[in-house]
Amino acid sequence: MNQLFNTPEDLLQDDSFLQYCMGTDEEAIAAWEGWLAAHPEQHDLVASAKEIFEVINGQQGQLNAAVSQFRQLLQERATEKPVRNIRWWQAAAAAVLMLTAGTAVRFYTRPPQKVAQQVPSDILPGHTKAVLTLGDGATVTLDTSGRSNHQEKDGTLIHEDNGRLVYGAVGKNQEKIVFNTLTTPRGGEYQVVLPDGSKVWLNAATSLRFPTRFAGNERTVYLKGEAYFEITPDDRQPFHVALDNGLKISVLGTAFNVMNYADETTINTTLVSGKVKVTPPAGNAVLLAPSQQAVLAGNNQQLTVSEADTDKVIAWKTGMFEFEDDDLPAIMRQLARWYDVEVAYTGRIPDMHYSGSIRKQSTLSQALRILKTAGIRYTVQDRKIIITANQSE
Repeated sequence: MNQLFNTPEDLLQDDSFLQYCMGTDEEAIAAWEGWLAAHPEQHDLVASAKEIFEVINGQQGQLNAAVSQFRQLLQERATEKPVRNIRWWQAAAAAVLMLTAGTAVRFYTRPPQKVAQQVPSDILPGHTKAVLTLGDGATVTLDTSGRSNHQEKDGTLIHEDNGRLVYGAVGKNQEKIVFNTLTTPRGGEYQVVLPDGSKVWLNAATSLRFPTRFAGNERTVYLKGEAYFEITPDDRQPFHVALDNGLKISVLGTAFNVMNYADETTINTTLVSGKVKVTPPAGNAVLLAPSQQAVLAGNNQQLTVSEADTDKVIAWKTGMFEFEDDDLPAIMRQLARWYDVEVAYTGRIPDMHYSGSIRKQSTLSQALRILKTAGIRYTVQDRKIIITANQSE
């Protein structure tokens, strides 16, 4: 039972639910009672389905008796004239059908409004959306609704194309550098092609500040959150990603991922291809080779370098969540950003580690199946997930 139900009919089509209603299968009873404990919002729906089942079960005796009587009368009148037999058979069959239909009418003419009001809407996954802040402070809401063009005061052309921003030709007014900021909210993601042709994918709850043209001896952008970069090579103009804590990533031409969320305990730079130099606010810089990750933890100013599963690190960019022995808080932080929900814990945080995959296009209830699999109790109230410690902990 890994899904929620929307109507009593959905429940009544489940064989294990029918066994639960009949009370003849201890395993089914235990399973459904556990499911109800995890989903108290479905109590009214289950009660309605059980009421329908009881009506059906009560009418079953009457229906069986009518069928038995019908068969007996058929035998008694088997010797009568054929025409009369046919007419009587039609009448008797109609009587049995009326009993059956009467039962069905009682079930399906019930007003469904009460049940519908008790079933909460599932929370949908995030999607492509962002806000672009121009140099003068004006904002542009971005999504996948279509194509449009914008122009900065310096003449830079910005093309919005179905979920992607592309920075084009720079105008003649090049005296002043103009900065734009692309921000994705919780539950959003977006892609931008920078003025030099470099591509950046922004994860949820991320902002990237960058100039509309790169001047001087270097290309520098400023990141909060998480982004994946594919940098256009230019030996004359190295590319830098600056973080708000002072950490700096320097590249010539490469592909890498940076995770820099305020609610995470580490800042991770993961190299997919090429070569990057990571410089902490204090301490020694490190050079990364492909499939290596530099981690800056807490107040520690020293970087730790280790091998990384790059497919797992950048899975978010390809529409997946990938977990490998990740603990519950780490998993829930990712889900909270993507589904734009709050996560709260009552009592001790359950000790759970999970390995597996979740499609980012799953609804919240589908994504939370990993908690059910681990036997973790939780409820969803509006946009808040409340996780309860197991009684044994």
